[in-house]
Amino acid sequence: MRYALLAARLGLAFDPSPRGSWERGWLADREMEDVAHCAASIRAGRAVLIEDGTSRRLLVAPEPTQAGRLAAMLARQPALASRLVVTTPAVIRRCLTEAASAPLLEEAVTGLDRRRPEFSARRLLTPAQAVAGLVFALLLAFACWQQGLLVLQIFNIVAGFLFLALVMLRLLAVSIVLERTSRPAPPLEVDRDHLPVYSVLVPLYDEAHMVADLARALDRLDWPKDRLDIKFIVEARDRSTRLAIERLGLGAPFEMLVVPDRAPRTKPKALNFALPLARGRFVTVYDAEDRPDPGQLIEAYLAFAASDERLACIQAPLLIDNDDTNGLTAFFAMEYSMQFDGVLPMLAALDMPLPLGGTSNHFRINALRRVGGWDPYNVTEDADLGIRFARCGYRTGTITRPTYEEAPRTTKLWLKQRTRWLKGWMQTFLVHSRHPVRLWRELGPRRTLGFILTGLGAIVAAAIHPLYIATAFALLIDPSALWRAESPLGSAMIFLNVFNFVAAYVAVALLSRATLRFRSKRRQPGILIFLPGYWLLLSIACYRAFLQLIVAPHRWEKTKHHGQAGRSRAPASPGAPSLPAPLRRRLGPV
Repeated sequence: MRYALLAARLGLAFDPSPRGSWERGWLADREMEDVAHCAASIRAGRAVLIEDGTSRRLLVAPEPTQAGRLAAMLARQPALASRLVVTTPAVIRRCLTEAASAPLLEEAVTGLDRRRPEFSARRLLTPAQAVAGLVFALLLAFACWQQGLLVLQIFNIVAGFLFLALVMLRLLAVSIVLERTSRPAPPLEVDRDHLPVYSVLVPLYDEAHMVADLARALDRLDWPKDRLDIKFIVEARDRSTRLAIERLGLGAPFEMLVVPDRAPRTKPKALNFALPLARGRFVTVYDAEDRPDPGQLIEAYLAFAASDERLACIQAPLLIDNDDTNGLTAFFAMEYSMQFDGVLPMLAALDMPLPLGGTSNHFRINALRRVGGWDPYNVTEDADLGIRFARCGYRTGTITRPTYEEAPRTTKLWLKQRTRWLKGWMQTFLVHSRHPVRLWRELGPRRTLGFILTGLGAIVAAAIHPLYIATAFALLIDPSALWRAESPLGSAMIFLNVFNFVAAYVAVALLSRATLRFRSKRRQPGILIFLPGYWLLLSIACYRAFLQLIVAPHRWEKTKHHGQAGRSRAPASPGAPSLPAPLRRRLGPV
């Protein structure tokens, strides 16, 4: 270890695990209340003052370039040697983080709500939204009392056109996928000697059984290890995950951050706690079950380097590697493939807001901090952040090297996860529609339309599936119902419902075929026959999300991961350094 050798060279003690109570290092008391000053000191990780009950020592972690000056100072003042102890920057950062946990936690929970309350989901509705919603509900009730059937038909047709617009977007995405399929992947050529520090944030909760696999997957990332900053973020109440990480004895570039216990207990709160401490110029987020392609960081960095500062975020595709477990995982894999290899690249090509995935999004860290980080009260913090980037004048792009994930294997797990996603999209739409005129000015007509289609449209589409399925099957049994409707508007409604049902089927068939071909994969034969059943599950999740939005808007229903659910298809990079041999033995075979 270089710090142990440096200590021996300077004639100083080396302590990799100091015991005692630590103070604020080189920070003044008033600066500790300023999160920016506090975080800057922690990121530097160079000195901290520690007390062990009988003495006070200064822990230092000097760079090799500073060794000469430190040796000269010790030669002038030999008595200093008894009060100086060399340790590692990670140890100092841990000491300072624990000392500064209170202001860091306060900033993580309340920072966005204090500075930009219009972007916070802490309050479900503003007073203006509550009044507008009440007036609309009263008018709707009166209209239904007077002309109930007519009102329902009009609502059906309006929702139908919104649904049809989403279908058209999916069909447009097919052309994007075909163009990407015919284009060869660019080589990942980069000057490795000048790569910046890249931070990797990994929020974990109740994931002790996943830690070893995760460490192996992250070790395969093709990026110089001395410029990686990988932080495992765990909750203070989650002792099992903390112990699992400690047992591995992970050294640099891995570090563990412990988030003090405080509501809301959500992933975005944990990410906000870690964000001020991230040392990289770029930062990405991975989940416990993720297995990123080793070249993903390089591809994201090259995409940033090829663009200007307006490109704030790069979304890598998420793919499922346990798609052959059952029909549910097969549909989930097909859905992910369409979303991340089709819809999102199409939205990026049109410069529309992207509903980001919850993982494998890469950020310019300065842009992420400027927009306020994640909203700790939004349970789909990724989608919200994508809209906020667009409102603040930034762009989001996509790359091709994927992250492999595990799909929920049971209906119960799937329903909880999809409920949370839909509830978060409802929160996001309510938050960003608080000031419609301001939204229009910040996004412009085209981007506002994209927000409505991907936000409200996705919710409406999930809710309306049972009506479309019922209409299609009723018309299949009795086709004459189309011209026996009581009014032309009723016939138009029936026709639009059936047309949307068929068009959605066609769009899914074409887009899933194109995206799976892009990945050189095949769809399970006959799976599309059961697509209406999957749509019905989606509707159940939507209704459940609406109820939770009313009674428990900030509840985070955690998705339980099994680990080793499917063989990772992310190839190891031959140029990536591997874990040390003792640690490889503890982790087991790769």
